[in-house]
Amino acid sequence: MHPIDAPLAHPPVRDPHRVLPADIRLGVVLVSAALLGAAACGSTGSEGPDAVPETPVYVLNLHDAEQGRADRRPTDLVVSEFTALNGVTWHSWGPTRAAGKGRLSGSWCLPGCADTPYDATVTLSGVVPVRGKGYFTRYEITADVPADLRKQADLTGVIPTPESPVG
Repeated sequence: MHPIDAPLAHPPVRDPHRVLPADIRLGVVLVSAALLGAAACGSTGSEGPDAVPETPVYVLNLHDAEQGRADRRPTDLVVSEFTALNGVTWHSWGPTRAAGKGRLSGSWCLPGCADTPYDATVTLSGVVPVRGKGYFTRYEITADVPADLRKQADLTGVIPTPESPVG
């Protein structure tokens, strides 16, 4: 038997910085507390020695942050260069969706919505792993926007995520 054909005495060691498809179950990115390097923020609902903690889920928020920042349950959220939500109250947050209500405004509805923003419901979805954290990548907003502004309204779209490390 050639050494190359010999069975492995020990299984290969996983790269702790790489999330594999097998690590994603039901859209929830799961990692061990050791990979996170910190205490887990929650659990999958099962307790005991086999419980696997969930990755915390964030949104890259551009509100008062030109490069964006990882944020959870932000009161003020900029989802695109055209659309912002203020005074958001989150009814749910992660691991696969977030939903809240707030006041919608943006460059597409100025000047009217500057003083009177629209009541809106926002849903975030499309979680992807980035550097050991989950990030929402999609938004959908429901609001009673006047018919003449509907085509311009930025009510669905993609939320940016932090760039993945090169390597």
